[in-house]
Amino acid sequence: MTSVYPRYGAMMEKYQLKPVHSLATQLKRGPRRLRLRQLLSVEFLLSVIELDHEYPYDFVCHALTGYRAPAAGDDGGTRMLDGERLLADLILLAEEISDDADLPADCWSEPAFSVNELADRFDVSTKTIFRWRRRGLSGWKFRFPDRRKRLLFPERCVRRFVARNADLVARGSQFSQLTRTERQRIVSRATELVAGEDRTVNAIARQISDETGRAVETIRLILKHHDEAHPGAGLFNRSPLDVDHNDQRLAVWEAHVDGASVATLAERFSQTRAWVYQTLTQMRARELKVRKIDLVPSDEFADVDAEEQIGRAAAEQPLRQELSTNGRTPADLPPYLAHLFRIPLLTAYGERFLFRRMNYLKHVAHCQREAIDPETVTARELDQIEELLVQAGRVKNEIVQANLRLVVSIAKRHVRANQDLFELISDGNVSLMRAVDKFDYSRGFKFSTYASWAIMRNFARSVPEERQLRERYQTGWEEMLDNVCAFEPDEIETDYLAAVRGTLENMLDTLDMRERSILRQRYGLDRQGQARTLEQIGRHFGVSKERIRQLEARAIAKLRSDFGGTVEHLLDG
Repeated sequence: MTSVYPRYGAMMEKYQLKPVHSLATQLKRGPRRLRLRQLLSVEFLLSVIELDHEYPYDFVCHALTGYRAPAAGDDGGTRMLDGERLLADLILLAEEISDDADLPADCWSEPAFSVNELADRFDVSTKTIFRWRRRGLSGWKFRFPDRRKRLLFPERCVRRFVARNADLVARGSQFSQLTRTERQRIVSRATELVAGEDRTVNAIARQISDETGRAVETIRLILKHHDEAHPGAGLFNRSPLDVDHNDQRLAVWEAHVDGASVATLAERFSQTRAWVYQTLTQMRARELKVRKIDLVPSDEFADVDAEEQIGRAAAEQPLRQELSTNGRTPADLPPYLAHLFRIPLLTAYGERFLFRRMNYLKHVAHCQREAIDPETVTARELDQIEELLVQAGRVKNEIVQANLRLVVSIAKRHVRANQDLFELISDGNVSLMRAVDKFDYSRGFKFSTYASWAIMRNFARSVPEERQLRERYQTGWEEMLDNVCAFEPDEIETDYLAAVRGTLENMLDTLDMRERSILRQRYGLDRQGQARTLEQIGRHFGVSKERIRQLEARAIAKLRSDFGGTVEHLLDG
């Protein structure tokens, strides 16, 4: 037995069968000298249990304690335990009993193996070992000289599992591991797919999986390890500004974004101010090139006199309706929400004009952006493009302001007992802003119809999400939830996952590629679901952990500014 083993925790967080949980509590209250006998009894049960059978509780109790349990259950009959859940509970029981037994690793009489050693012994991956655990491979906790306890697999447990699962072990050993050549081919294929179009690592991993027959997770891990080995120069961690990660201009731009002045940059990089100004203009152009512009195109934008026609149309008819003095404001609204119902609504003409104007400004900005060369563009040309986008943003805000009361009205119809109206309104505002970007005014439909559909569709996901969160993190509301929840459990789970995923994606889409990647890794928002430290993320991008901390803080500040209460809810939840 070697002296160094990786530490692994229990496979299960809690028992699945209440009788086994109760029995485990009683066993741990007994004398510690009985722990080894109890462990051997667990091994006996694991050697006879079949996943697709049921077993009486008194049989399990007698095997573990030597005593016969009462035959009657809560319903007056013999308590029967499902074999699959019983097996999982026994594996957890073995860990807890061995942990309490304080077994010394250096004095144990038979071989015991760590996960890595067992994987090497059978020529399988560590993931396969953990899959075997779900099939009945039990491990015990041992105390090492450093006083820490680690999970090992005693020889008797391994032999028992192999004897009962010979075919499973044989298939695992025969599974071919990826060779170096196969890994290189996967990376090369991913490079081709990345160069072809902007696609996510998950989409590329799925395509390569279909082509090679390998698991999607295997492909994804290979691509992840490749990027970690090439910080800033991998497949998915490259700078979106289309420059080499060693290019000095990239470092200058990052320092400028963090607030460094031109004079400071010139001194830090031993360059002239003119060179710094030119570099910042070039990198600013590259940043503008990769910025996403949500645009609904129209053939009329290509007309020579399109700008004149759109400008002249503003004075032809009124853009807003007259404010009615008899309009009712919903009760129980704070003043700042009640004020929304005193903002004049857009006329049909005004609505079409504003959408036309907004998309035309974006169209002009897009065309000018496509025409620039980042190496020769002037700061004045970039100012003109960004001014067009600012003007489009002002028009968008005017449309949003005129429709905010729509969000409030729909939210009041969807709010339920013990649910925060203002969180629903905040969530609905996000849907409204996205609807403004996606609405095609040329089809002749009213925007309120399209926006109502988008907001209600989002509420159909977010309302079950709130109920699921209350059920998970709060107690004492079971009866209330049963009364107000009109969805089936499977529908709630599906809607909950879709809502969380959709809300996060909507928010992250407003950030640049690097900020999105940092938040995904920092808070475990990727498919792997594992949060990473600042230092790990810094190695991934080839920068210091302090730099990652600054970028993380800046990204969160953007989300708080743009989404307000929605961000607070997600971060605190």
